[in-house]
Amino acid sequence: MNSIILTAAAGAASSPLGLIAIYAVFIAVLYFVLIRPQRKQAKETEKMQSSLKAGDWVLLNNGMYGKVVSMVNDNLVVEFGTNKTVMIPVLRSQVAGLKEPDLTEKIVDEKAVEPKDDVVGDDIPEDDLDNYDKKILEKGEKKGFFKKK
Repeated sequence: MNSIILTAAAGAASSPLGLIAIYAVFIAVLYFVLIRPQRKQAKETEKMQSSLKAGDWVLLNNGMYGKVVSMVNDNLVVEFGTNKTVMIPVLRSQVAGLKEPDLTEKIVDEKAVEPKDDVVGDDIPEDDLDNYDKKILEKGEKKGFFKKK
């Protein structure tokens, strides 16, 4: 099977028509893998940026969230923070997406988080000293990487 492929490739490479066919296949693969998806994404982003209106929450390319207050040509006046006095003009092309910030606090269930027993270092008060820690304390060595006293 491999010899058939190698002979076909060698035969194709020796003729100019075969060489052109190999380049055409390579260019077609590059187009469908790299260029076409990038153009599609650029069109979607441009469509989203042109459909912005006052009151939309936007995520900028620098990672900041803001609310569009007004629009003038290719500039948006975006309100940042909860102060409602910080309004900055931003280019429409700097909008990465329509997204409202998630400002809800995540509550961690402290009962679900089990205490860790570190071999060297920070043992928590609820944790008993393990054998290694007892050995270190008996020798009088300081726990840690550099073992300085």
